[in-house]
Amino acid sequence: MQFKKALLALAVSAALPATAVAQSPAVTDPVTVTAKGFEALVADTPRSVNIITAEEIAFTEARTLGDLFIGQPGLSVATDGSVGLDPIIRGLKRDQVVVLIDGARVNLFQPGARGSMAAYVSVDLIERIEIIRGPSSVLYGSGASGGVINIITKSGRFTDEPTVSGWTRLGVNSADQGYRGALGTSFSDDRNVIDISASYMNTGDYRAGDGERLRDSGTAQNAFHLGYKRKLDERQQVEFRAQYDERRDVWFLASRTNTRNPENNVDLAAETTGIDSLKGFSRPDGITTHYGPYQTRTLYEGRYFRDLEHDWAPRLRLSGYFQQLKRGNYDFSDQFRRDYFTSDNVFDNYGASAHIEFAPTDNSYLVTGIDYQQLKTTPEACFWDSNYNPGSCNDIAGNATLESYGLFAQGELDFDSYVLDLGVRLDRVTGDADFASGIAPPLKRTDNVFSWSLGGLIRVANEFEPYANLSQGYRAAGLLERFLNFPGSDGLSWIGDPQLKPERNLTLEIGARGQVGSTAYSVAIYESQIRDYIGVERPTGDPPSRRNINLDKARIRGFEYTVNHSLDRDMSIYSTGTWLRGDNQDGRYNEPLTQMPPPEVSLGIAQQPSRGWNWRAQIRAVAKQDRVAPSFNPTERTTPGFATADAFVGYRFGPAMGFNSSELQFSLTNIFDKDYREHVNEMTEERLVGSNRVRGDGVQDLKRPGRSIGLAWYARF
Repeated sequence: MQFKKALLALAVSAALPATAVAQSPAVTDPVTVTAKGFEALVADTPRSVNIITAEEIAFTEARTLGDLFIGQPGLSVATDGSVGLDPIIRGLKRDQVVVLIDGARVNLFQPGARGSMAAYVSVDLIERIEIIRGPSSVLYGSGASGGVINIITKSGRFTDEPTVSGWTRLGVNSADQGYRGALGTSFSDDRNVIDISASYMNTGDYRAGDGERLRDSGTAQNAFHLGYKRKLDERQQVEFRAQYDERRDVWFLASRTNTRNPENNVDLAAETTGIDSLKGFSRPDGITTHYGPYQTRTLYEGRYFRDLEHDWAPRLRLSGYFQQLKRGNYDFSDQFRRDYFTSDNVFDNYGASAHIEFAPTDNSYLVTGIDYQQLKTTPEACFWDSNYNPGSCNDIAGNATLESYGLFAQGELDFDSYVLDLGVRLDRVTGDADFASGIAPPLKRTDNVFSWSLGGLIRVANEFEPYANLSQGYRAAGLLERFLNFPGSDGLSWIGDPQLKPERNLTLEIGARGQVGSTAYSVAIYESQIRDYIGVERPTGDPPSRRNINLDKARIRGFEYTVNHSLDRDMSIYSTGTWLRGDNQDGRYNEPLTQMPPPEVSLGIAQQPSRGWNWRAQIRAVAKQDRVAPSFNPTERTTPGFATADAFVGYRFGPAMGFNSSELQFSLTNIFDKDYREHVNEMTEERLVGSNRVRGDGVQDLKRPGRSIGLAWYARF
């Protein structure tokens, strides 16, 4: 392939909606910008890629980001009872994967088990999601040990003539009696694009398959996004973006505890909190729950692009952003019907990068650059007095800062019969704080970390294109893993460690893609060897605790596939599957790695014409998971297997009533009202047993929604 000619073709391809193999009969050649740092065909990428398109997002009942990942190959979900589900890539989750929203990282904010990343983005404003499975630290630095999720929000395009365009979405569903609405519009000409979009969602407590509603599972969300793009001339372009996303009443139901159970009512102590005045104070009697009355994300971002004059066709990209997260961390007492602990936290995140991409020869392409990230916070906690009123306010840590500098290069050689990819990166990561309650110095730690990736694919034939990739990614410990040290509302004290080593993941992946007649497929097998795995140990002792530690080594092996067979132009059957197994190979344990998703398979059939009636039906079957970690995490439960079925029927209209197109869709999810839960679930058996619970009250298991009827309308103008 000649890169200088191919870049224009890729740009045209990127303007077209890519179709996910798993849910549409018409399979085009999708494009990814996430895997290599520049536009490339997925078919030319020697690693596993998931593309979730605007069409799939628009016509689902997804309340949050994690709902979109269910049934995707190599992906699973985790819940701690907060809003939505956290994504898992090949058994790695939260800080082990990088989540980007228009280039800004959002999961820098997440502690080990306190709240879903889904709370910081509105599903209705997402245009497309690209997921890279496997280590991706060469381009994305710390946190990309397991992979990358790149969320791209809706925006307009330059047009030859002044144009006003837009879209709208409305939806309701029965499981949570929720309703939602979103509207976006773009004003464009050949040099300017202005984007304005907003969304709102309000959901009640959802009903599980056993008929019981999960108390406090409802929430409200609103979002407002503003964007502006301008062509300064034929070679230069600037972009500005402002985003505000807000969630209200986010309850972390996995923390819900009945302190009438003596094992759950633990006195505080200065040695676990660092605050002498709290010694001997126990939590209120009865049901207590940790929740967030508010969570907000504010983003301001600017970008500059310039095509430089040179035979290598270089392109310069500069970007910078400021992102702020505000969240309340409160503990609520059912007995007093009020908060007894409050903590209002602000996280400031700064990021900047300078990249240049160019084609030294007709069959090579290179992107290189530097980037910078900083996250800073001074979390405050107001603990309760003898009357259970928030009173004694103390900083948990002072000027806790995580800072990283990175230098990288990612290149590709594309010959007629094969493609080679090579990437290298060097990061310097420093964590520090003025002080951290209950944690002795030294608090500062600096690590220099080298990441790399080597991959290749062979174009044997259209029916068979094998590939292989060997890469090493890493993640440094987060702020809360380093400096958080205080009692949780679930009776477990958090114990941080500022000297945690970076986790390193070396993964070998071998796979193939191809199309045999009307059948397209992709398969991948992989093995990950993880050194200094950062995990949350739950040791026995008094007081019970969550302790962040490094495991000497861990191993995860897996297999994934996707198959799509076209029955005719508009109809197809499809299937996806995931199998993985994790092992804790630290000599202290030698047992299964904790919280590994069980194997699962999805099978479906769909008819998706561009006009008229369309429908889809699918089954998801998940195996029992009895490989738990009795020593490292004695609270992990065995999870029964389950199967669910969903059906969707809709009608696509042509131009009418001022709309270019519109669609009305009816959905019936969990048709047989299956009572089930996902395996990676933070609720424990100890809190469920002996909670003196009656139906609809007390500590409930974190089950998934039961049968739900949904209605959605989507239109473009």
